[in-house]
Amino acid sequence: MGRSFRADINMYDQLKSRLASLLTRPRALKPQTERQLTQHLSEHSTSLPAFLLCASQVLEEYELDILFGPVFTPTLDERAELADLLFHWRPTDEQLQNLVDELGREIPHATVLLPDGALAKLSLHEVMIERFVRLLRLNYGPDAAVAAALRDAIPVDLWKIGIALLCERGISADHQKWFAAFVNHAVARRAMSRGLLQSIAEFVAAQPNLKRDAMLASAEALMRATEGTASHAAAGHNYWSADVAQHHHYRGQGRIDKELLQQRQAELEHVTALVEDLKTFEG
Repeated sequence: MGRSFRADINMYDQLKSRLASLLTRPRALKPQTERQLTQHLSEHSTSLPAFLLCASQVLEEYELDILFGPVFTPTLDERAELADLLFHWRPTDEQLQNLVDELGREIPHATVLLPDGALAKLSLHEVMIERFVRLLRLNYGPDAAVAAALRDAIPVDLWKIGIALLCERGISADHQKWFAAFVNHAVARRAMSRGLLQSIAEFVAAQPNLKRDAMLASAEALMRATEGTASHAAAGHNYWSADVAQHHHYRGQGRIDKELLQQRQAELEHVTALVEDLKTFEG
């Protein structure tokens, strides 16, 4: 009992330390946040760095959430940095609330990276911390058996990404078990990549029925749709009407967005692999 309690405290302290590190790491000010701040800067007749320093005192909580929500939305890589803590432990709702309260008292400012490359202090409000912690979804991690099964299948860097993906909204305990079993099946047939792992997680999260036939039918439908988007990207830009095209003197007609095409082709490759592996999966 005593050993278990001490272990729980140790994990809590590690999580708190890592969260503090993440929250104080310079965070880029999103373009939409910069645009929305323009009106506030005009109203208060102040500079951007000066306003950020007192934002928590002059703005309502809902305004803080709207303005700085994108800044305090954890990335997949940030979520993966905490994955190893979820191997044999998950924080309770009470512990997560304690984290928000304690971090709010101990970290007065975050650092934001301004568009010109300069750094500025942003007064940190509980709303920002609560959003960041909530979106990590740390209390939705897989159980130890599922985490271990996934760890046995893929390298540790991908395993951390996988654990973070298993905390996503829409992925229940049954989805988590299916995901780990399917990844083990897939790696026996092909090399696993981050993109493929994400595609598998996104697919399974959207499935209400985990029976094989239903999953395969859904995956095949997704593949057909993905083939269509890839073909559209390969065809280049097309105006939606001849009149609009003429108005713009057909500028850009047929131009291929290489970055978009590469993205669509990668998506098609991942979904095709998913369909192929589902056909031989008996989980």
